[in-house]
Amino acid sequence: MAIEIEINGTSNADALYIANAPSPCRIRLASPTTENSTVTLSSRPAQPGGGQVVFYASRSQPSKENLDLTLPADGSWVSFEIGGKFGFPSVNDQDCLLVVNGIGDEITLPVMVRVRKNANNLTVGERDRFLEALFQLNLSGTGIYQNFRDIHVGPSDPEAHRGPQFLPWHRAFLLDIERELQSIDPSVSLPYWRFDEPAPRIFQSDFMGATQQVAQNGSASLAVFNSTNPLAAWVTDGVPGIRRSAVFDTATSPAPGPRGFPVLSQAQTLALGDLYADFDNMEDSPHGAAHVSFRGSISSVPLAVKDPLFFLLHANVDRLWALWQWLNERTNPQELETYTPENRDGRRLTDTMWPWNGVVTPPRPNFAPGGQLPGSPVTSSPGTMPMVQDMIDFQGYETPTARLGYGYDDIPYEFS
Repeated sequence: MAIEIEINGTSNADALYIANAPSPCRIRLASPTTENSTVTLSSRPAQPGGGQVVFYASRSQPSKENLDLTLPADGSWVSFEIGGKFGFPSVNDQDCLLVVNGIGDEITLPVMVRVRKNANNLTVGERDRFLEALFQLNLSGTGIYQNFRDIHVGPSDPEAHRGPQFLPWHRAFLLDIERELQSIDPSVSLPYWRFDEPAPRIFQSDFMGATQQVAQNGSASLAVFNSTNPLAAWVTDGVPGIRRSAVFDTATSPAPGPRGFPVLSQAQTLALGDLYADFDNMEDSPHGAAHVSFRGSISSVPLAVKDPLFFLLHANVDRLWALWQWLNERTNPQELETYTPENRDGRRLTDTMWPWNGVVTPPRPNFAPGGQLPGSPVTSSPGTMPMVQDMIDFQGYETPTARLGYGYDDIPYEFS
């Protein structure tokens, strides 16, 4: 007996990607029969170390490892939801099987539990797929990575920094490049650099580049890459290479701030306060402190995106915000505790964000590189011209359709 399953609203293969937040699904008998059929849904890894999912009969109920459903004889659809099982993300594409039992032979559908992971813990395969996709965006300076470089520059600084929009704006910026990477390789997600911990595997010639240690008043040199590393061919502004030196030992120490002390730890960052107006002080430290723990383009706002390390650093900034949201249940954009707007363009909840809105008149910059925000096969949110409020409920707690289609390996969906 045949069945049909839709994940994320479609049967297309490019939508078979699950984050921690529940994705809408539905199932039905492919052909009408004389009686209803009961099936049991479960999951298992398709290979050792593969991902696993959990099931939701509805958002109001806790997740289950197995879910029994009754499929109507007339072929009507039955809705359910699946989310990544916390602690069991995928390593490879389609390494998780959605399993259906109860109507003849077992039926399986391969999916991927795709979340952002600690860059220091990536497998070789995960690392290499990310690097290759990043190279394809850059194409030795001829690719669309230049758009990202051109967005984060001096004249656009007020759009992204020194205000409550800092976190939502950068969440959209990360989502933009991640979706472009996934259009090249859908198994890729942005890894994050835990700058409050040593990262012996990140700053190596086979990953983000071997990075020379220099004194606090030292100057930048070129990061060193293996000849087989796609980033060995990195070019921005017509100039080859990535200028980056560290004022700390990347293998044994966390990033220091401008005065040589370690950046705020994760615990210290979360302790900034349970109100957004307090928490967003993290723009200074640990965020700013992590940037200036290097010499080179990464330490300068107008130049920072020349170094792709920018996106690993900001993925961790976003992760810290996401963790703060989860711990404090700050998911309702309308609550001042969740987001504290300012009466200035780009900082109010319903303001569209530059450059995706294409606005080039004052007080916005007179340019808007890159066009609108790319869509995703797994969610319709946040739309092509996102508003500030669209970046807040990223796991869809308040509005399930608001989920942005990504998550983190160390942040569950369900509140504890």
